[in-house]
Amino acid sequence: MNIFRIPTYFFLLIWFIAQMSFAQNPAPDSLRFIIYHDEEIATLNDLPEVFPRHRPARLLLKCEGRVSSRMTILQIADSLAALQRLVGLPYYSHTEKKMKPLFKTSAVITHPRASKTVNDPVFLALPLDTSIYIRQVDNRLGEVVYRAEIKADERQITFRASNLAPVKKFGLQLAETGDCILFIAIQKQGGYLDFTAWQWLRFKGGLPGLLVKEESFVNRLKAVAAFYLKVFAEK
Repeated sequence: MNIFRIPTYFFLLIWFIAQMSFAQNPAPDSLRFIIYHDEEIATLNDLPEVFPRHRPARLLLKCEGRVSSRMTILQIADSLAALQRLVGLPYYSHTEKKMKPLFKTSAVITHPRASKTVNDPVFLALPLDTSIYIRQVDNRLGEVVYRAEIKADERQITFRASNLAPVKKFGLQLAETGDCILFIAIQKQGGYLDFTAWQWLRFKGGLPGLLVKEESFVNRLKAVAAFYLKVFAEK
């Protein structure tokens, strides 16, 4: 073998290994993001019906990705409802200019005012049409309680979470009830999962810009989406 060919083969091998690793563990940068603002949101034709029409969002984020996965819909449902796994999830805060844990606490509770957490649910059969309550202590927004609706059949699953009380920080009300919505839709396509996540936000005035930068909202959704895609790729 010509010794001058060895470096070429070596670098090709490294490239191949990197590509295989990327396919199994998608990086956040492999996700496609679109950011919509007030006037742009009103012109959208593909906005899911799960979002309110009588009060438009002020900021709307859309994230799309595809991952190779052998997970069943029930396994995906279990993963989406495994809220405790989100504790300590890192994201880059533009406000603080460093990596921070997104959620200090993330757990399922039995009802909106419950103080005691319960085990993450495990689903046994399809179709699914159920709801759970979630309490999260957010790095920037503090404690927020959500109601999440999970619906699924053999080919697709949706997860919609909205806040059940106004979001407050330092005594200031940032958002009304139902003004922070996360919607995730996943479809099975052969051996792949098509993943779409929407973040629907209607904060009051300019307060969010002082506490959470728009770039941080993008990084927050990116961290959550990348986390789930990695989980889905593990099987």
